[in-house]
Amino acid sequence: MHASLFGGSIEAVYTTSAEQQHAGHPIQIMKLENLAIENTLEKVSKLLAVYLETKEPTLKEGIQKQLALLGEFDKHYARKEYAIFPIMENKGITAPPKVMWGVDDDIRAMYKGFKTLLQKEDFAAIPKAFSDLKYEMTEMITKEEDILLPMIIDIFNEDHWLQIAEESEEIGYCIVKPEAKWVPERSLPENVSHETQTIEANPYINFQTGHLTPHQLEKMLNNIPLELTFVDADNIVRYYNDNGEEKFFKRTSSAIGRDVLNCHPPKSLPIVTKLLADLKSGAKESESMWFRAMGKFILVTYRAVRDDDGNYMGTLEYVQDIQPIIDLDGEKRTLS
Repeated sequence: MHASLFGGSIEAVYTTSAEQQHAGHPIQIMKLENLAIENTLEKVSKLLAVYLETKEPTLKEGIQKQLALLGEFDKHYARKEYAIFPIMENKGITAPPKVMWGVDDDIRAMYKGFKTLLQKEDFAAIPKAFSDLKYEMTEMITKEEDILLPMIIDIFNEDHWLQIAEESEEIGYCIVKPEAKWVPERSLPENVSHETQTIEANPYINFQTGHLTPHQLEKMLNNIPLELTFVDADNIVRYYNDNGEEKFFKRTSSAIGRDVLNCHPPKSLPIVTKLLADLKSGAKESESMWFRAMGKFILVTYRAVRDDDGNYMGTLEYVQDIQPIIDLDGEKRTLS
């Protein structure tokens, strides 16, 4: 990743404020996790060197345990992609997040590839695969601390860091957990662009088939066993539901008001762009995909939403685990 994309030198110097040095601040969490990633890589490296000589099964098990721990780097990267990058884009910094996200995905693929080689005991390919993975992960640590942080530290205000800290809780942490919850002296965010306004009045919303209060509608949508996301006709993310459970596709409040194309890794942009164009033009009214991931059988459906005159209003995405449905057998006509 070229430093020129970040508008400055890789030797950029920056200082953190006293507030940013507190335990639990997103900057401190990023640095602590990077240390943990480096330490875990070193443990894998030492175990692997002995394992390649002895082929001892217990060493392989030890490596796999360390790899499971190392795999939490995905949460570290996800916090950049879903909590930090949206704010950068709002500040007009668009190219660096796309480049870094692409490298993040390359590292994810390298990690999965190395795990597969280890499982298959492909001793000829294992050394280079791990060497490449370790190099790229170490390089990413340098890019985060010497390029990314210097770029954002002076343009992110306390409100932004509070937003990132809150969304980090949703996404999760990597290897180490925060020592404490960061609570600045002024803990109430102000003027964060994506925040929804408090509804003082609570009138009914009238539909053709009934009426609901906003509170009832929100709770009803959050209880639907689907992950719902609505993107408007201009490809702006306007809504997602939240039942408090871990999502198949990560969503944070930073996504609201964001171009949906910026919510996806670079490698998937051609598919997303074509899908939205087809739904908007009427070439398709819906599209479904299904695959296995996270121990589940996931069905994703995209459906065009149109007004009474057929004008395109946006796209509704809904995601569900259909494995429990597939596993159904016989009939159930009585209460449990």
